[in-house]
Amino acid sequence: MRMDKYTTYAYGSAGLTAFFASLSLYEWGFIIGMAFSMILGVITFIMTRREQRRRTAILQSVADRFNPDNPSATVVTLMAMAAKAPKDI
Repeated sequence: MRMDKYTTYAYGSAGLTAFFASLSLYEWGFIIGMAFSMILGVITFIMTRREQRRRTAILQSVADRFNPDNPSATVVTLMAMAAKAPKDI
């Protein structure tokens, strides 16, 4: 019974090795390219989500400071925030 357990592991690792050894250079390039594409997609998603959360927080702070009795003060606040913002946004 114990021998069957080791035999299964040996056959499994041999099969896995044979599968990866049978891949051509073109297929390896495809697999590596797909992996990098997925990684870049996840990184882009995370960065976009973080930027959207920052923008939402900024807009929430503006909405919290809004005074319906004095709309010109809100415009002054918005202009001050726009002056502090990076120019590429």
